[in-house]
Amino acid sequence: MFDDIEVEHLAAEVRANVTKDGNLTDDHKRNVLIACQNKSDEHEVEQAFDAYADANRLVGLIQLDYNDGEFLGHIKTLESVSRFLAKRLQETDDGAAGYEVHRIIDHLKALSLPGDPLEKEEALAWFEEEVKTSAPNHTVSGKPMWLFEGEEDQDARETLASTDGYMLPCRLGLPDSKFWGDPPFYPRGIEFIGFALDATSLTDLCRPTALDGNYDSVRKIWQFGGETIPLPHGPEEMREKGGLPEAVSQPALLLGAINHVYVFTN
Repeated sequence: MFDDIEVEHLAAEVRANVTKDGNLTDDHKRNVLIACQNKSDEHEVEQAFDAYADANRLVGLIQLDYNDGEFLGHIKTLESVSRFLAKRLQETDDGAAGYEVHRIIDHLKALSLPGDPLEKEEALAWFEEEVKTSAPNHTVSGKPMWLFEGEEDQDARETLASTDGYMLPCRLGLPDSKFWGDPPFYPRGIEFIGFALDATSLTDLCRPTALDGNYDSVRKIWQFGGETIPLPHGPEEMREKGGLPEAVSQPALLLGAINHVYVFTN
């Protein structure tokens, strides 16, 4: 199927991940291939793919429904979360300086569980005063938000808090530029922040499709099937743990995610 649609310069890995994705309708498969036709090189194909994907997020056929009290996890580098929040606060405060990244990092670390109750109280007060006032609609991620389920018989909160939590970035196969090199390598000592989110508070939950990523991630690491793929160049002990079931949804508000925060080093 789709052999009639020739797309010069389209990477074989991307074509396979699109056409074999059982979570995508045939119409989406056909339309994204057509969108990538008649391009002069792979760069133009990538641009066309990403434009179509941006307009067709969260279209997975496999919709998800969780019970009350079930939590999903989401992780990012601590620095990136702090940097984007600092930028948002500056933009919404007439460009005023003073929202240093290191200051926000300290507040997020103070929220980390289990943590010090007094420091957490002070951090929550800061979020209430600064973030709720200046950036109440700041989200944890862009669209879509990538999420993972906890280990078998575990809640995502338990997985994030476990002694093996440091393995999560590798196991989730994050397509972060820090994890790619020539040859590929897996740096250690990076601080990550994890959020546990009540699944019933999330909207448009479904299993991800190739259109929830971008051309580069679909070509390098994403595979259909509903589970994350550990980074192939990560430490063996982490790769052996395997991936975790994954989901995507509309992005959650940061203010709604700060009650279950976990900070760890990979």
